[in-house]
Amino acid sequence: MIQFYLVSVVYLVFSSFLLLVDSYRRRLSFMLKAKSRIREKPGLLNFYFILGIVIFLLLLFFPISPGPQIAGDVLPAVFSIGMAFFFRILYSERNRERSDAYLAGKKPRLKKLGFACLFVALLHFLFPSFVLL
Repeated sequence: MIQFYLVSVVYLVFSSFLLLVDSYRRRLSFMLKAKSRIREKPGLLNFYFILGIVIFLLLLFFPISPGPQIAGDVLPAVFSIGMAFFFRILYSERNRERSDAYLAGKKPRLKKLGFACLFVALLHFLFPSFVLL
């Protein structure tokens, strides 16, 4: 389904920007407000989490036309569910203090994860009918 293809690309780009906003504050200053809203509003975090799960399921069961079911679009689906759970665990109310302390020394890893997510989104956008295994 082509509609969910575009939603999945936007979801992955948004997730990568959320990961990269700490390293590139000036260039991604428009994401600072989005990051703080996701951290502060549990309803928005729940929506982001549910959207990631829905994108995961739709990418697995309804891949772009020549891709086989279940095997088509695996890499974007895995990144979608991974980002959904990552932000859900990281920004939940219970883990707020622990997540800030945890992230203090993990900026290089988050930067690599953000670029990997951006690469998968770009690859998924440029080659929509390519089976990513």
